[in-house]
Amino acid sequence: MQKYYLGVDGGNTKTDYLLCTVEGKFIDLLHTGTCSHECFDDGYNGMEKAMRSQLNELFSRNGINVEDIAAAGFGLAGADLPHQVVELKKRVEAIGFTCYGLANDGILGIKGASESGVGLCAVNGTGTVVVGINQGGDILQVGGVGHLTGDFAGGGYIRDQIITALYAFHYRCDAGSAMFAPLLQLLGATQENLIETVCDWDLLYRNTKEIIKIGAQAAVEGDAVAEKIFDSVGVSIAKSAAGAIKRLSFDGFGTAKNPIDIVQVGSIWHKIPYQGMSEIFLKTVQELSGKTCRIVKLEATAALGGVFWAKEIADGIAPSAEYRRLICLPTQ
Repeated sequence: MQKYYLGVDGGNTKTDYLLCTVEGKFIDLLHTGTCSHECFDDGYNGMEKAMRSQLNELFSRNGINVEDIAAAGFGLAGADLPHQVVELKKRVEAIGFTCYGLANDGILGIKGASESGVGLCAVNGTGTVVVGINQGGDILQVGGVGHLTGDFAGGGYIRDQIITALYAFHYRCDAGSAMFAPLLQLLGATQENLIETVCDWDLLYRNTKEIIKIGAQAAVEGDAVAEKIFDSVGVSIAKSAAGAIKRLSFDGFGTAKNPIDIVQVGSIWHKIPYQGMSEIFLKTVQELSGKTCRIVKLEATAALGGVFWAKEIADGIAPSAEYRRLICLPTQ
């Protein structure tokens, strides 16, 4: 009977379920809504209900069930603290999985893009986190739980910084920016009702993507206020990455001949045209860590890392370069 590997990239905005045969043939990719317990009023119960429904869609349209999954790799947002991982594992096992790995979704970038299986994943999407794996297999997560751990990056943070700059220009004597006129137009705001706009969370949330686009375009055009916001994001994530490098040591890695792979995952890395953010990120990581690093962008779904992780779990050894090249995903 045919067996399959399943990779799951469960973020706070969307979930990708990638199904492949154990031989490395692509079968299906389900792109759907979040399954993160952080996004449901009923928490883990909502997560389990959503994942069951999503998997039922994937399995039904391919004529299989959970018993046909040889192994699975789950990268889930909200798998940040030990008790969260324990609870998420209970839910995954309740669905029927027995052979699997589960960790914060940042792990999938390394599994998916670093052939050595060693390096860092720097997530800059809806939220932010850095996950590292060293040559001994030690895993370290830095951040991912909010401002108290220095998570000054991600879409929500960038949106808020842009709106703060808009308000500060009008009421706190801060510098002007090319962002501000299009922002007022987008939000239907004036100087007189700006405080109501700033406090209208639903309005800002609905317009997050457009607010960030306006800021990014201004940064590309050399606007100092916009550049400062995006550069600060690059520096913030770099501090987490450098901290992970120092804590994990990475002996034998971090030289010109054997640099540390840093996989960039997330919509802010991939969709923002302002390159200064990524440039200052790499520069800061190398200065703070004293190690040579290289940026790797995972262009495919991060769920591919889950499939490679599933094979690693099933075989007890990292997948070969040949196997990694077997899986041909459809153009997204």
